[in-house]
Amino acid sequence: MTLREALAGIPDPRGKNRQFPLPGLLALILVAFLCRVDSLRGVARFARANPHLLPHLGLRRPP
Repeated sequence: MTLREALAGIPDPRGKNRQFPLPGLLALILVAFLCRVDSLRGVARFARANPHLLPHLGLRRPP
C-alpha cells in the first residue's frame, strides 16, 4: 500500500465545496512536517517553494 492509497481511505469531513483533494493535502502536510516545517503557514510556503513535489502528492497547484 502506498501513502497515497492509505490517505485516500480517510473520509473527508469537509463540505462539498472544496478545492483540493484531502489525500493530497494530508500528504503535503506530512512531507512538509517531515522536512521540519512547524506551522500550516509554513506548509503553504513549502508548497510554493517546491512545486515539483505537488503532482507526486496528488495536487495540481499549491494550496
